[in-house]
Amino acid sequence: MQLNKLFSIVIAAPSGAGKTTIIRKLTAGNPDLKFSISTTTRPVRNGEKHGVNYYFTTAEEFRSMIDQGEFVEWAHVHKNYYGTTKKEIDRIKGEGKIPIFDVDVQGSSSLRKKLPGAVFIFIVPPSLQILESRLRDRNTDSNEQISVRLQNAVKELQHFHLFDYIIVNDDLEEAIDKCTSVIVAEGCKRVRNEEFIKNLEVLSDNSTG
Repeated sequence: MQLNKLFSIVIAAPSGAGKTTIIRKLTAGNPDLKFSISTTTRPVRNGEKHGVNYYFTTAEEFRSMIDQGEFVEWAHVHKNYYGTTKKEIDRIKGEGKIPIFDVDVQGSSSLRKKLPGAVFIFIVPPSLQILESRLRDRNTDSNEQISVRLQNAVKELQHFHLFDYIIVNDDLEEAIDKCTSVIVAEGCKRVRNEEFIKNLEVLSDNSTG
């Protein structure tokens, strides 16, 4: 599908709610979308690659990047740093693509101040019990880490009012379809297509003259 490219998409969710999988499916099915790769200090997980899933770096280097003003937004979450660089957004815009961001609630709050006109989608689990089950099934975190993630999830869910759309990830394919519908509808908004209409009007005036 061809989309108006004058906006960005920010997707946030509690850890384990499925946002990374949803974003991967969305970008694979739509060439207009380009995943914005975050920079992080957390350890690399099995199957992850630098420059594909994240830009992995050290805490010292990350703090240096903060001092140099390289981030549009950054946060300290689960004892690790995460951030979005200005360079990454420029890279995607330079390719004529729509950047789609995978961030936490704190990061989305920062991006709302920096990305006017962006669309904010909150992915939530059907229940906290299911969220805990998904976190355990990932087999990447200790019991202590899972407990911290669940506690943070409760806090993050209280900030649902920061988002334009809320999508419950009960069924993955259905959640992906809903995200796609939101993105298509947002691309069709009048405010995003006024310039296109004005150009049509100019062409019409020229053809009648």
